[in-house]
Amino acid sequence: MMISNVLTRSYLMHALMAVTLLSQLTACQKPVKADIPSVDEPTISENAVHFSANSRLKQSVITAPVISSQDNIVSFPARIAWDEDHTARVSPPINGRLVDVLVQVGSPVKEHQALAHLSSPDLGSAQADVARAKSELAQAERNHARNKDLADAGIIAGKDFEQSQTDLLNSKAEAARAEIRLRSLGATDSVDQKFTIRSPIAGMMVARNTNPGMELRSDQVISPLFVVSDPTYLWCWIDAPEQAISSIHKDMQVILHSSAWPNKTFNAQIDFIEDMLDPASHTLKVRAKLRNLDLKLKGEMYVTAQLSNTTNNTLDIPAKAVFLKESTKMVFVKTSEGIYTRKVIVPVASNDDWVTISSGLNKGDEVVLDGALFLEKLIEENKSQVAQNIDVPKPMPVN
Repeated sequence: MMISNVLTRSYLMHALMAVTLLSQLTACQKPVKADIPSVDEPTISENAVHFSANSRLKQSVITAPVISSQDNIVSFPARIAWDEDHTARVSPPINGRLVDVLVQVGSPVKEHQALAHLSSPDLGSAQADVARAKSELAQAERNHARNKDLADAGIIAGKDFEQSQTDLLNSKAEAARAEIRLRSLGATDSVDQKFTIRSPIAGMMVARNTNPGMELRSDQVISPLFVVSDPTYLWCWIDAPEQAISSIHKDMQVILHSSAWPNKTFNAQIDFIEDMLDPASHTLKVRAKLRNLDLKLKGEMYVTAQLSNTTNNTLDIPAKAVFLKESTKMVFVKTSEGIYTRKVIVPVASNDDWVTISSGLNKGDEVVLDGALFLEKLIEENKSQVAQNIDVPKPMPVN
């Protein structure tokens, strides 16, 4: 009886240990789960990526709208300059010493108004030439009249009369030459050596590069003595990048902004486009004309020129949205909620900020601004994975 109880306890002990071991082994086993895709896992096709509605990855994709080129405005640096059609750069045509300056910078100037006086020996010579030519002409006329009377009376030979005629013609030619030269200088025939420098146009004295007492030589003047300009007429020189050449044309409207007048705009119109790029800045020089009736803009002032692209039937997309695949330019377009499709574009013009296209997208389409390379990576990885699955041979069944 005693032996039977011992055997019973031993059997129960081993049974309990077996149950405990079995329970521990069962707890260590992981439950088998179904292969359910993650919420963040996108569905990828050949040219599109589809995110689920609750995907967190979708939040990292930022889009921007496609806009009409007519609504897009590009800005370029520009500089205000005097309108050369209404500007005179005045220098004396003869040598001399500057006696005085009559007009200061900033003063209004009338047409033909005296700006300064020059004491010029060359002018004295020209005035003396006129006086001498007039005297010689008067003498030649008297000699010709006297010789004519003598020739008619048969007192002198005919050749003497002909010589008086020749002398008269020469005197007339010399008198005309001297008067024309003096008239071209704008001086009087009074021998005073005083030359008056005058403004050929009305405007304002905008620059002065001389002082009284300065000796001047007409063949060695580096810069003009005076610059007179009408400040109500201005030019604006615009530095346009090479990529913007196709979108700029003559008669295009330009809006100017100046930091000096932040709340005011100035209207201009393109009237000239250079035929070559500036070799230093590699930009295209574009000139626009404008009126400055309120005199708010000043010469050599830096401004910003805004140009509205008026090309018909073209669209602009942000340059940041475009990426290059081999030699093809592409963008991702949001074709539906959570679906981004890769599309090929053909630009017709571009700059640092915008790319202009003529077809392929519609106004208002949403292109991916941030995240395009991420979407491209997903498509390429999916394509590579599909190719690997095709290349791996299926195992043969074992009999």
